[in-house]
Amino acid sequence: MRIEQLRREHFPEVARIYREGLDTGIATFETEVPDWDTWNKKFLKEGRFVVMLDDAIVAWCALSKTSSREVYKGVVEDTIYVASEHHGKGIGKYLLNHLVEESESLGFWTLQAAIFPQNTASIRLHKECGFREMGSREKIAQRNGVWYDNILLERRSKKINYMKNVLVLCTGNSCRSQMAQGYLKAMAGDKANIYSAGIETHGLNPGAVSIMAEDGIDISGHTSNHVDEYEGVAWDFIITVCDHANENCPFIPAPNAVRLHQNFSDPSKVEGTKEEVHAAFLSTRNEIKEYCRKFIETNL
Repeated sequence: MRIEQLRREHFPEVARIYREGLDTGIATFETEVPDWDTWNKKFLKEGRFVVMLDDAIVAWCALSKTSSREVYKGVVEDTIYVASEHHGKGIGKYLLNHLVEESESLGFWTLQAAIFPQNTASIRLHKECGFREMGSREKIAQRNGVWYDNILLERRSKKINYMKNVLVLCTGNSCRSQMAQGYLKAMAGDKANIYSAGIETHGLNPGAVSIMAEDGIDISGHTSNHVDEYEGVAWDFIITVCDHANENCPFIPAPNAVRLHQNFSDPSKVEGTKEEVHAAFLSTRNEIKEYCRKFIETNL
């Protein structure tokens, strides 16, 4: 058994296997096998494969776009069919696992599948290959005048390097979170999008701007933002840098976020001579810098 790129000369056998799937009534909403030109336009040029067994085609797969929008270029839908006489032999799993690996090498970060609930074998196959069930679409379309649901499955690649979203949170988004944002942005490069916010907004602290400038980090263009401004962002990390924010932070719906907490002393509360205030800002800044360095080293 071997896998080959699907070529035009394979299409008669591909069409035959496709016809078998159509005849089950639960494989697709399509009712007719297309010709080669129509089929060729529907599927991407990449990610087309057939399984050969004793020089006979016994299964095929392909990928198709879910959207023409550029932002969804890494999201594709898989199609896979196995000849009826070869069901239950592990061929589908062999092929789908290969397609998953190929899709990741092509830079696709999400594979989707929409499957009839009655097609339990295909649902099971996808779950065995790392897909998770996302939900269902009720009576999404008709086939021969009958409405059918679709089960939605998705596989998110763990290998694709995508920019993570990091939120640094403190009480007023004035000092400590601003310094942390400045260091994380400088250290993360293109590995992460770094944001900071507060449960209140107190404006940008001039002392934080000054002490960061001494270390070559310009945060003078930062703004003081409320956490509610970032509603809906899919956070990968949420870092609270003061106990008050950690204890009073409103619920942030981010089921996949790693939540971290490290309390840093607030230099803006220090009273004393100019030198004493500067020393307080310097101490907090250096603690934050070291924390950010370790965070980048450990997580990014």
